[in-house]
Amino acid sequence: MTPNTSLFERLGGTAGIATVVDRTLERSANDPRTRRSFAGIKLAAIKTSLAQQLCALSGGGCVYEGETMARSHQDARIQASEFDVLVQILREELDRAGVSAGAKNDLLRLLAPMKRDIVSTAAASDTPSSAALPAASQDRTP
Repeated sequence: MTPNTSLFERLGGTAGIATVVDRTLERSANDPRTRRSFAGIKLAAIKTSLAQQLCALSGGGCVYEGETMARSHQDARIQASEFDVLVQILREELDRAGVSAGAKNDLLRLLAPMKRDIVSTAAASDTPSSAALPAASQDRTP
């Protein structure tokens, strides 16, 4: 790839992003450390939304029409430890997809500011509710 190759292209384009998102969210939804956050969530909708968001952020020309991170996570009570596990899983899936260290770091730099909108400041002893990471909406299964 040339020095002018977009982050979108370095992430593998639409197919590469979709694969990483699918694997990351499947693992996160089933990991005992993070699955609480995905209870009752329509995972397919979250996958589509997150793939659009990453495509838009990385310069792929997609339009992200989902909620802001603050709004979509306002009642989620996502703890820092849950967020960190999801980021760890994302890193592993980017590696698995063959994404270069530079592209991985560029993407993580774009995503890092979202932590303040996703992680709850509520007391850990509060009763948690369900939520999803980057989501178009809080679509819940009935």
